[in-house]
Amino acid sequence: MSALPFKETPFGLSNTNGKMQFVRLLVALLVMSLAAALYTREKIDAENFALGKENVHATEQYRGVAFTGSTIDAIKSIVDRDGTCLDGQAKRVMWLGNSQLHTVNQYHHGQHLAPYWVRESAKDPNCFWPHGLSLPNANLQEYLALTAYVTSATRIDAAVLSLVFDDLREDGLRADFSAMMTDPMRMKLAASEVGRDILARFEMDRARAQGGLEENQGLEGFVQKRFEDSLTDALGQFVPLWAERPNLRAHLMTDLYYLRNFVLRIQPTSVRKQIPARQARNMAALEATLRQLRSQGVPIILYIAPIRQDISLPYDLAEYSRWKKSVAALAAQYDAQLLNLEAIVPARLWGTYHADDVDFMHFQGEGHRLLAQALAPALRQAMGEF
Repeated sequence: MSALPFKETPFGLSNTNGKMQFVRLLVALLVMSLAAALYTREKIDAENFALGKENVHATEQYRGVAFTGSTIDAIKSIVDRDGTCLDGQAKRVMWLGNSQLHTVNQYHHGQHLAPYWVRESAKDPNCFWPHGLSLPNANLQEYLALTAYVTSATRIDAAVLSLVFDDLREDGLRADFSAMMTDPMRMKLAASEVGRDILARFEMDRARAQGGLEENQGLEGFVQKRFEDSLTDALGQFVPLWAERPNLRAHLMTDLYYLRNFVLRIQPTSVRKQIPARQARNMAALEATLRQLRSQGVPIILYIAPIRQDISLPYDLAEYSRWKKSVAALAAQYDAQLLNLEAIVPARLWGTYHADDVDFMHFQGEGHRLLAQALAPALRQAMGEF
């Protein structure tokens, strides 16, 4: 009997067809891997990607000791380390802000952040520590949490709070706060209704995040889970692309963000309406912060943050005006100095963050010097000479 021209496979496919499908699959995998590798060749910093190429994320040091920090870990390190003073007791300022406080637009060598210039104006810089503690897009609920941590960990002689209207659209605490959630901090937060709400939502979000990050959570309770966890870890060690999955997700989320802006025609100059529930929580948190600081006898300086004035503001002007009035009322109620510095930085000191998009939030180095010059007299009024 003559041999058949081909042998049937269990799936009804010839050996030749099976080999062709295997080759196609292999080629597809190679193309996909190459595309993914090219797509993730740049690292994405999810918190700072919006700064663009025109802005530099900076820090300040004095004699090798940092006194500005813009991550939870950096802030914790600054607060936990007592400022030195050779001639007496050091004076410490808690200066809270968003990325404006740690960013220089169109940076040039020798330029500095506002806390640096305030320190330069001190009679004895060795004994004066204007701690610039900032987080990208920091909201006022995070200000309350930072205040609870700082005041439970060290003594401060004054507090400076930068107030940015757009950040009232942000909500809750970022996951990184878990690194500083001490019992004394929790107790201070729990002293107010809004603080208790912040804590409850933080714990809920953290539980959800931990569940979402567990890749094999559906196998919980099965022997297979331990095997698959080990396999996942091993793949990350030997297959670089597998280990790059977090960066791949960050790239995807960034591109989706830009796609949304393109489809909806959202630009930096687009008017951003407030989200009432978030604004209410943030303003309640601001009041709780002022109440806590005042109860401890800490002098308070509030300032409406500088914003670009040569282009129409991306705010609903009626909302913005009402907010400034509510801030003024809180300042009067809690005996805080209030400075309106929204127009202190001239148009020539603003810039862009990528392409031709105008930047309403970050200014050049000279703008930081102007901000420091405006705040130094208020600090002297609050603390006396430093």
